[in-house]
Amino acid sequence: MNTRKLWFIVVVAVLVVAASAMPAKADTLIYDNGPVNGQVVSWTINFGSLVSDSFTVGASGTSLTSVTAGIWVLPGDGGLGTTQWSIGSAFYGTDIANGDSAATNVFLYTNGAGFDVYESSFAISTASLAAGTYYLTLQNATTANNLPDPVFWDQNSGPSQAMQSITGSIPSESFQVYGNTGITQTPEPASLLLLGSGLLGLAGGIRKRMKA
Repeated sequence: MNTRKLWFIVVVAVLVVAASAMPAKADTLIYDNGPVNGQVVSWTINFGSLVSDSFTVGASGTSLTSVTAGIWVLPGDGGLGTTQWSIGSAFYGTDIANGDSAATNVFLYTNGAGFDVYESSFAISTASLAAGTYYLTLQNATTANNLPDPVFWDQNSGPSQAMQSITGSIPSESFQVYGNTGITQTPEPASLLLLGSGLLGLAGGIRKRMKA
């Protein structure tokens, strides 16, 4: 094996390993209104009832990708099926983005009132947002098993401001908003050192084999 071919192999190895070392852009927790309470009360998000909660975006250039919320349903309903969601610049607003998403559910427990409590996650999508306050609204929800039953959003009285279309002002609900901030992490120096050591070892091994 000649020297030119040796260094071609080393360069290819550098590109492959460097590409694999680049961090994937993972969703980041953008706003947390607190965990599921599951024991106090919840608010209907179907049968014509809308619930809207405020949240904040701390960094400009953030796009939103998903929401996780505390959900109550009757036993046998299987959690949240789908929900219509919207992001707006005011309560019940739809001016930023809106859609209808299917949920994935993690069963937590059956509470003292006899409801099954779930942590339900669903996709949303927005363009890049400026830092500021926005409003998440849920409505027209269905159950996972498509039963004609009410679906409720768990109240945990977190820092958000909240409104319900029938009652008016209410304590806020349990939810987290995830997204991308547009910031990627740089590999740590120790990782770069390990990468360099591995490549040197690879080159040395190839050189020994060539001499042999």
